[in-house]
Amino acid sequence: MKIASEAKLTTFEAISMIVGNSIGTGIIAVPYLAVRNRMLDVIWMVAAAYVINVNIHLIIAELSYNNGGVQLVKSFEGELFHGAMKKIFSWIVFVVYGLAIMIGVSGNINGGAQIFVNWFGLPLWMAQLIYYIIAGIVVFMGMKAVGIAQKYAVILLMGIVVVMTVGTFLHPINALYTAPFHWNHLLALYSMVVFATSANQAVIQVVKGLDGDPGKIRKSIFIGFGLSSLFVLIVTMTVLLGTRGTIDKELAYMQLGISIGGWAVVLAGIFSLFALLTTFWSNTLALRDVVHEQIGSGNRISWVIATVPCVLFAIFGVNSFIVLTRIMSGVVVLVSIMLVLTYGKSRRKAGASPICGAIGTVPFQLLMVLSTIVSAVGALIPLS
Repeated sequence: MKIASEAKLTTFEAISMIVGNSIGTGIIAVPYLAVRNRMLDVIWMVAAAYVINVNIHLIIAELSYNNGGVQLVKSFEGELFHGAMKKIFSWIVFVVYGLAIMIGVSGNINGGAQIFVNWFGLPLWMAQLIYYIIAGIVVFMGMKAVGIAQKYAVILLMGIVVVMTVGTFLHPINALYTAPFHWNHLLALYSMVVFATSANQAVIQVVKGLDGDPGKIRKSIFIGFGLSSLFVLIVTMTVLLGTRGTIDKELAYMQLGISIGGWAVVLAGIFSLFALLTTFWSNTLALRDVVHEQIGSGNRISWVIATVPCVLFAIFGVNSFIVLTRIMSGVVVLVSIMLVLTYGKSRRKAGASPICGAIGTVPFQLLMVLSTIVSAVGALIPLS
């Protein structure tokens, strides 16, 4: 299958695209929910999320591969919709899927703005605009610029996590907290962990950036989600072990920094900022591509059309970072059911499975649907 792409990525840049997308908005919110559960539950849920996400993203990659590297909306249009209503259904999915990504980007803008408010005491609306402009410059330059930026950002984030982890253990640490079991808390945590380690948009960018090379795509997915899962575990454990008092900040890594000392506050702020930036880059790049594929406008114009509503929603809409990310996690996983139906048709039509192999067969598709339902419930149920 011929893959059309604006730029080529190295394997490390492709892995960084996945890691950068998946360690952003969700990872810094996981500790806020993890404290309501046992640490053992966090560990096995991260392991389960790794298996589920590898399964889901191999399927997404192969579906995009079978359709020339397009985003999911165009894959749905090409594989699932037929007849006179084809374009109408395509536009409905375009609006729903686009709004889901926009909600996530809006939550991301609010998260980044909170950091600027903490650092500089800016009004929230001004911090939102500044973050949007600074973050947007990279994506405005194109996919190769995003790949390079993701690579260096991931290296920086790894370094900060190492330093913060060492700093945590240089101070008295808490005993591992054991929370009373509650189904709502467990399901909410599962939903957020799956969301925190997902990278739907980045995987499609990897397919394009690697010229549809099945071996490199599989390698990037397995390694990328492995690193993301490790990030989630280390960040969550250090927050739970090192934070003094109740974890009451939505950006919990910032609270860990306060517990360690002044230098750690700076590092925690940089970590939170770059974790948000990496997700912003991937999601708005994907949103740009969705708009470009649907209406045919140029890449830069498409990015403006796609992202201006995000910053407006952030300024005038819901201000809670956790609320926005939980809504995003619920909407996105529901799209996965349509993904399974589309992939099944695409796999049968292609007559081969160069990326998924056995992982894309019916039992794994059913596992993906089950995970989708559980995640959707977890995203929407109230927390006590």
